[in-house]
Amino acid sequence: MSQRFKPFATVALIVEHNGKYLIVEEYNEDQDNRLVFGNPCGHIDARETILEAAIREGHEETGCDVELLSLVSIDDYVKDNETIYRFCFEAKLKDYQEKMSPDDPDQEILAVKWYTKEEIYNCKDKWRTRLVGKNFDAYFKGQRCPLSIINSIHP
Repeated sequence: MSQRFKPFATVALIVEHNGKYLIVEEYNEDQDNRLVFGNPCGHIDARETILEAAIREGHEETGCDVELLSLVSIDDYVKDNETIYRFCFEAKLKDYQEKMSPDDPDQEILAVKWYTKEEIYNCKDKWRTRLVGKNFDAYFKGQRCPLSIINSIHP
């Protein structure tokens, strides 16, 4: 009997305001505690829908409430012995703030800052994973799907 396949399911957000994008700075334990940059993201919790997870992660990583606008991409990322399925959303802050105060239960986030497109691509050697670039590439190409493409079924 083969071992059951257990992928990770994650969500990510691209949040834009006046030509700048929210970037989370954190230390990555998987990369020798190296400082890494990425869009707000995280795992989908048990019994949580994809959309619920995106809204929760947006709040946890920025300290602000977010509104989801569209689905930008669905990515599968195979590395080492794991597969990650990532749902990336375009979102906006319900109340804009220049400085963010993450509501970070895991205490992993060092800072949340606004970056220009150029600044994001200039620090690609510090991206948490290649998915950061793939998500922003899709976003800047105008790739969008309506949220109605995601169907959630509750018992």
